[in-house]
Amino acid sequence: MKKRLFLSIVFLLIVSLLLTACAAPADNGNTTDKPKSTENVKDPEDPKEVEKDPVVIKWATWENRVMAEELAAKFNEANPDIKVEVSYAGWFGNDVLTQWAASGQMPDVFAVENPFLGIQNGWFYDLKPFLDKEADPKFYDNFIATGTYKGKVVMLPSYIYLHGMLVNLSLLKANNIPIPDYGWTLDDYKNIVISLTKDKMIGTNSITELPKHIPAQMNDNILYGCWDGEKYVLGDEWIFAVNFTKELHDANIAAYQTEEGLQNPWDLPEGAERDAAFEAIKNAYRERFGEDEAYNVWMKGNCAIWMDFSWGLGFEGWEMYSGFEWDYYPFPVVEAGDTSRPGIVCDSLAMLANTAHPEEAYRFIKYISFDPKSFDDRVEIIDNYDKEEAKKKYPDLTEDLFPDFFTFSHIPAINDQGVRDRWCEYTNAKPGTEYMLNNLGTGYIDGFKYVPDFDTAYHKTIEKAMIEQIWTGQKTAADLAKELEEKANQITQEAIALMGD
Repeated sequence: MKKRLFLSIVFLLIVSLLLTACAAPADNGNTTDKPKSTENVKDPEDPKEVEKDPVVIKWATWENRVMAEELAAKFNEANPDIKVEVSYAGWFGNDVLTQWAASGQMPDVFAVENPFLGIQNGWFYDLKPFLDKEADPKFYDNFIATGTYKGKVVMLPSYIYLHGMLVNLSLLKANNIPIPDYGWTLDDYKNIVISLTKDKMIGTNSITELPKHIPAQMNDNILYGCWDGEKYVLGDEWIFAVNFTKELHDANIAAYQTEEGLQNPWDLPEGAERDAAFEAIKNAYRERFGEDEAYNVWMKGNCAIWMDFSWGLGFEGWEMYSGFEWDYYPFPVVEAGDTSRPGIVCDSLAMLANTAHPEEAYRFIKYISFDPKSFDDRVEIIDNYDKEEAKKKYPDLTEDLFPDFFTFSHIPAINDQGVRDRWCEYTNAKPGTEYMLNNLGTGYIDGFKYVPDFDTAYHKTIEKAMIEQIWTGQKTAADLAKELEEKANQITQEAIALMGD
């Protein structure tokens, strides 16, 4: 009995010693002996704390491949949870998007030629909920409006170009014609082009585009090509614009009128007959101006006004440029004192409707569209570009993808005065260009970029009738206005019906 009691006591002592050895040390006031806090230690078993791979966003763009890769790298560096991969860089249209969609290879973010086919096939993510949450939006409302269909924002602006008039100031001064301000009128314009059409000089290159722009200067509710946001309106404004254009046509003040009555080479199959048609046009220019083509007349300083897009402003570095002084003007207004609304071409991009990562894709599409950081990044890329170093960095790219240098030829779609000012300074923009940029919020966008089947309704119906029937004197603008308006709107409604809801 005593032996068993003794053994029990020994057993309890041993257990007590073991428990004491396993226990935490007593607090003796020495903080260095305290265990470290585990508050900030990641638990590898907690899925919220496990480090994740970045989300991959595929991007198809019209950018040069090297520039696209550099922009993606800049974005990725600032957004380590996202990895933008350039899936395609170069021109592509709706036909290519259709091929990608059929093969299941649609990118998450992609350039948009125009939205009709994308809406019809449900390719676009509605970006409006994201835009509504922007605390400090840096986009232009008029650009967002043109990218909106039935309340859904299907595309955002990426790159902007102006449509305006290059004016040869030297030619005006040499002929004692006052230099107009940027609020110039149609009367100022008409005086210039008529007065300077003489000898080997010509007033302008083209007048065909005027009826797309003059009505928008007369009525703020009218947009490009007399589209009002829902329908074509060929009212008093259009009739006035066409009558004004016919007056100029009758005065024979446009260089392209040299080609009237000659065979259009592009209507002919490739071969000797087409070559002969091109040669006939060259001969006509040689006889009239002593030059092979109309653009040479401008470059030699013998054209007063050249209507062109802002992507054509970089001609000063060309060997043929004769060094005359020039500026870039908005389209003239009708009434003195009015402010001209800029004509605009807007390239856009969209987000894939079934992207697996909409939040991340939106962050990137915002970066390209209206984030001021993308402006800073692009300037840094341009300034630091070295062709030979780029070849080493991207050894898989072909030689033709490496330009000698990059330029900032497009206008950022960022509604920020600081960005506008810095872009003008960086590109050495003409004062007229800066004037137009400061009025971008009132501008109207090229209908081809967003109006359903604009090419058929406007170019192949309205404009075609103007050239073939009104300019030839067979009909007047007033004769045809109602008929053409109805035809154009019928074409548009048929296109809208195909797009669905």
